Amino acid sequence: MCRMQDTAVEMSKRLLVDSIWKSANLEGLGTTFPKTEAILANAPTTTKTEEVLFVINMKRAWQFLLDTLEYDSNLMLLREYNKIVGELLFNYAGEIRTIPVQTGGTSWEPEMPHTGIIIETLKRLEQIEDIETRALKYFSYVARAQMFIDGNKRVAQLIANKILIQNNVGIFQIPIEKLEEFKEMLILYYETADDKEIICFMKEICIRRIR
Repeated sequence: MCRMQDTAVEMSKRLLVDSIWKSANLEGLGTTFPKTEAILANAPTTTKTEEVLFVINMKRAWQFLLDTLEYDSNLMLLREYNKIVGELLFNYAGEIRTIPVQTGGTSWEPEMPHTGIIIETLKRLEQIEDIETRALKYFSYVARAQMFIDGNKRVAQLIANKILIQNNVGIFQIPIEKLEEFKEMLILYYETADDKEIICFMKEICIRRIR
């Protein structure tokens, strides 16, 4: 019997473990797929507390994402994502940062965030008609703006997924085998603010579309 075509919501639920595992590796945790699966199933496994908290928080963030697909994509939503992913992992989760931060792999330092500028930028992003481009522009902006103390790439992935899923396009994931190449492009984007190359890469490699 033929399986009915996925919706983006169904795809996201079916690939939840895979998405969280890939997010953990983007953050450099090195969590394996079996360990991620075991943590989510509350099964015994040998792992670090940080990894357990990361996985559990990301599961909660994904649940929140799917429960609030009808919400507007705005700063309030981004702050809630950050609050969830950062619980017990870093201070001031969900709050716009007020201190400088540094980014690994580069001497580039992000500017201090200003709430008014963030809100206006998000409004401009909402005007992008092409859904995939809008989702990827959101990812790029949130990752580079570093508006939170930590968890910015996690929030960037969540908002990109929210936009793709609510429009039934598919889901956003960074393949493990392309991770190093992606990180190099991300650092170059941080340093230059030119997102053309990384947007092109993500559109080709990082969107798992409904078939």
